[in-house]
Order: sequence, then C-alpha cells, then structure tokens
Amino acid sequence: MLPPAGYDPHIVPAGMDPGSSASMETSMPKLFQTRAFKTVDTACLFLLAALASATLVHAFTAPAAGDLGYDIYDIVVNQGVKGPLGFVGGVAAFLFGVSRLFSNIMIGIPTIVAAVCLIKADSILQTFGMVI
Repeated sequence: MLPPAGYDPHIVPAGMDPGSSASMETSMPKLFQTRAFKTVDTACLFLLAALASATLVHAFTAPAAGDLGYDIYDIVVNQGVKGPLGFVGGVAAFLFGVSRLFSNIMIGIPTIVAAVCLIKADSILQTFGMVI
C-alpha cells in the first residue's frame, strides 16, 4: 500500500511522542477500534437498561382516602400543584420566560416549557406513568 500524496514519515501527529515506536499506521486503527468498542458497549448498556426497566413501568393512579401517603399526596398535589399555588407559580414562570425570550432565548424557552409542565403536571404525571 502506497502512502498518500504529501505524506512525510518524519511529521509526528499531535499527542504522539516523537521517540515512540508507534507510528500513525498502527495507532489510528487502534483508536478507531477502541472508539467502536466503547460505542457498542454503551449501546448495549442502554438497550439492557431499557429492557430491564420496561417491565417495571406502571401508570400512576392517585391514592384513595385512607391509603398510605394520601395526606402527603393531598397537600402536595391537590392543594399545591393543582391548586392556586401551582397555577400562580406556573403563570409567573410563563411570564418570566416570555419576558426573557427576546433577551436570552436559552433561559426563556426552558422556563416556558417548565411553566407549562407545572400548570399541566397532574395530567402529565398520569399520562407518562410513575413508579411510587
């Protein structure tokens, strides 16, 4: 195999020691092999995690009166998120996001998305499902 045009064997790539015996021909394939193995390992890990967690996901239903944790659910969700505090907090965050939209879009858009999620938190929670 002929070297590419303009190839100079005396030029050492960045990050390589000029006195080392490793050349560009032997180090680049090793670099691509290690990157490929890391990518495959990561993909397999995510696939395994997705398969393992798929059996654990169930839709969330609100606890009935008298159940364990109903009082906490009632205070946090019914009186807080669904109540006037959640609505006022969502509207305030929405207005803050709109006011920041033209000056700093990286703060404005996530704030608007978070405000809408806060206003519709009860339906989002039941739609996506949650394990408690």
